[in-house]
This record gives sequence, C-alpha cells and structure tokens, in this order.
Amino acid sequence: MFFDIWTIINPVLRTLVYITVLTTIGTVLFQFHFNNFFDKELYNYCRALIKKMSVFGLFTSLVVFLSVAGNLGGDLYSTTDLSLLMLAFETLSGKSAILLFVGFFVIIISIFINGTFSSLTKFLGIILILWSFIIVGHSTLKGLSTQTLILIHIFCISFWLGSFLPLRFMCMNKNSKNLSVISEKFGDYAIFYISSLLVTGLIFSYILVGGIDALISTSYGIFLMVKLFSVSTILFLGALNKFRLVPHLRIDYDKGTARLKNSIQVEIMIALIILLLTSILTTSLTTPMGV
Repeated sequence: MFFDIWTIINPVLRTLVYITVLTTIGTVLFQFHFNNFFDKELYNYCRALIKKMSVFGLFTSLVVFLSVAGNLGGDLYSTTDLSLLMLAFETLSGKSAILLFVGFFVIIISIFINGTFSSLTKFLGIILILWSFIIVGHSTLKGLSTQTLILIHIFCISFWLGSFLPLRFMCMNKNSKNLSVISEKFGDYAIFYISSLLVTGLIFSYILVGGIDALISTSYGIFLMVKLFSVSTILFLGALNKFRLVPHLRIDYDKGTARLKNSIQVEIMIALIILLLTSILTTSLTTPMGV
C-alpha cells in the first residue's frame, strides 16, 4: 500500500513544486529584464501572478513537508503523526521543504515593499528556493559540481518557462503595449539562457546515466529520452517563435499575436509534460548509477 500511494503522490507533489518555483522565479526575472517596457496592466498582472504562485508555493511546500512524515511512516495517516513530523525536521527532505516555504514567504513580503529593497528581498527569496533544491536528491551526487549545475539549470529554465504566462497575457490583452519589443528582446536573452540550460542539463544527465547504453537499456534512460524529445520539440517551437512569429508582429499585429498565443499555449502543455517526466525521474526511478 505504501509503494502504491507514494509512487503516485510524490511525482505529483514534485510537479506542483516545479510549476510554482519556475513560474514565480520566471516572472521575477521577466520583470527584472523587461520592466522598462511594462505598462500598468502588465505590471499588475506580473505582481498578482507572483503573489498567487508564491501563496500556492507556501501551501505546496507545507504539503511536501507533511509528505516527508508520510513517507517515513508508510501511509497517509503518518502525515499527521507528531513524532514523525518532528523527525521530518531532521531530514534533508524536511529541511528542503522548510527552505522552500521560507523562500516563498520572503517573496510574498517583497510584494508589499517598494523600491530597490523589494527587488533585493525577491532575490533573497529566490536564493532560498534554489538552496532547497541543492541539499537533497541527485544534486548532491558529485558535491559542489552537480549542485552548481542544478542551480544554473533551474535558474535558466525559470526564465524560459516562467515567461510563458506574461507573454501569453500580452497576446490576449489587446491593450498591451510593447509586445513586439519584449518578444524580440526575450528571444535575444533566451539564446543565452537556453544555451546554459542545455549545457548544464546534458552534463548532469550524463553524470546520472553514466553512458549512452543506459539510455535504451533502463527505465530511467527511456524516460530521459522521452524528456529530451519533448525538450527538442519545445525548442523547435521557441525557434519558430523567434524567427517567424515574433517578426510577423510588425507586419500584421492581430494575426501575429493570435499565432504567438497559440504557439505559447502549445509550449505550456509540452512544458507540463516535461515537468511531470522530470518529477518521475527524480522521485520514482533509480538512475543506472544506482542513486
């Protein structure tokens, strides 16, 4: 019963963590890079999105902490067992959930602060959230080297995937200004972010898999191949956006925004598949290296 319950619950919880983390950090980075081109409506949307996702992140991190006790006890009732909850505080998984909770809480506080201190507080929250990822799981495999790879990887993927919702909002809002400017600049920044994302992802995957043969001879390798195919698909759509759809905004704005919105929505769906696959890889499958 224990295996069946947590084999399902753990990947779902991890997927929710990825969604809240990437959307929150990504929207903060979107603001940081393109704030000079924001109109009032886009500013309010991003502010509200950061707040909503951070509140949801608080709830998710709390449930993740409870799940640590649940995993220790072997059933759902263990999530409310006081002795197991106290024990969860001493585990790395429990400490990771606490860091995640505090990071989201700090970001929520930053929303109600004005000026430079608000930005500094947001990035403090981001640091705490990223820290929660490097003290547990596969990131600790090779110490500082794999931890650095994970930090860069999550930061870069946050900018990429976390920008989808603000860009989609601009496509749907007929009153939005500077969509073509922000989209073009997003494509320029994305070259750096995605390049770093791919390099760190491939190196980390090679460390986990240990060789090409394991990609087709193990369950972990097969899931990883499906994930890489999904990433390739979303990269193709991103390239199509940069070189075809975004330039078309200056030719036919209405038709261009409709096409760009549809493309972003497809990318969001593929991104959700990638995050689910990543969650399964990190929670339910053993790597070919036995970790």
